[in-house]
Order: sequence, then structure tokens, then C-alpha cells
Amino acid sequence: MLKKIVRNTITGIGFGSFAYILVLLFKIQTTMPTTTNIISVLVMSAGIGWISLVFDSDALPWIAELGIHFVGTFLLVAIMMRLNHWPLVPLFWIVFVALYIVIWVIIRIQQAIQVDRINTAIAKRSQKLENK
Repeated sequence: MLKKIVRNTITGIGFGSFAYILVLLFKIQTTMPTTTNIISVLVMSAGIGWISLVFDSDALPWIAELGIHFVGTFLLVAIMMRLNHWPLVPLFWIVFVALYIVIWVIIRIQQAIQVDRINTAIAKRSQKLENK
């Protein structure tokens, strides 16, 4: 379990950093980044990684897990924004949902590539065993 927590923490920080760079790139944050901004984004991102552990549960349907993750992510982002004194303007909702979707698309692509690599390796291994 500790390995999953560490992996999700690192993954969350990676995606959170990516999202924050996009926020800066598109000038959604109009002030210069501060140390507090950066640390709060890293902590929030780690928290989102921890919330992602909900997807390891077999007790809930996937759509319920997604709903929990979406709401938890929204709450962490909203708290981080309040701590940084950033306004929750209507543009926030558009950016939040857009980034959430983009990150989910990236995750799904990564998963598909990983499954394809695993299936290819299994097929090669099976072929080697058949040729012996």
C-alpha cells in the first residue's frame, strides 16, 4: 500500500505541475508565481494523487469513484485557490473541467499504451514457448 501511495503522490505532483505550467502559460494566473503558490500546488497535487487511490477500490462502481475523485479534486483545488487568494471566477470552472478532461485523456492513453506493451510482451513470450 505504501508503494501505491508514493506512486500516486509522484504521479499527482507530476500532473499538478503540468496543469500549473499550463495555467501560467495561458496567463490564467495573472500574478507572478510565489514560493507559497508553488508549494500549495505541489501539496494539492499530492492530495489529488491520494484521492486517486479511490480507483483501486472494488467496492464502488467506476462512475461513483470518478464522482468522488472529481469532487475531491475540486475541493482541493478550491482550498488551494483560497489559500493563494485567487478568485473562483467563472473562468475557473471552464479551466478546471478542461484540465480535468485533458489529464484523464492523457491517463487513458498511458493506460492503453501500457496494456498494449504488456499484451505484446505476453504474445512474444507465448510464441517463444510454442517454438521450443
